[in-house]
Amino acid sequence: MSVVDALLQIFSRMGFPKEITHDQGTSFMSESTTEFFERFGVRVVHSSTYHPQSNPVERFHRTLGRILRVLCSEEGPDWEKHVHAALFALRTVTHESTGFIPAELVHGRNLRTPVTLLYENWLQPEEEQTPVTEYVFTLLNRLKRFQDLAVKEMEKSQQRN
Repeated sequence: MSVVDALLQIFSRMGFPKEITHDQGTSFMSESTTEFFERFGVRVVHSSTYHPQSNPVERFHRTLGRILRVLCSEEGPDWEKHVHAALFALRTVTHESTGFIPAELVHGRNLRTPVTLLYENWLQPEEEQTPVTEYVFTLLNRLKRFQDLAVKEMEKSQQRN
């Protein structure tokens, strides 16, 4: 898959950005990618090469790498089953640098989380605890672990900076 194909897949889900930042990697500097950006009116901003502090995507990749290392060490061969929950936790934890939840910045609203599901279920209580409630509690515990991990990583990052 080419970079242009990958970008089209992302943009078809999220919309076309006005601006994109990249570190002048060869795949982003190709003629086809440059033409793609020009045709769709995407302004290109170059960050410093080999300087991840100036590129927020690179900082996110560093955080994600740390979380994946912990997942691999804690979950062993089943680590892949928990990647989506870890990403969900990253998208729903408030970032210290912005003060916002990433999903809120991308979608303009908070995501419907297990806490929201529990709240909705408690507003319409039933006599017996439903399997949905049990599932949500299990999921909530797992997501809380990943959110705590994400917060720890953000705090470590802030202390280093």
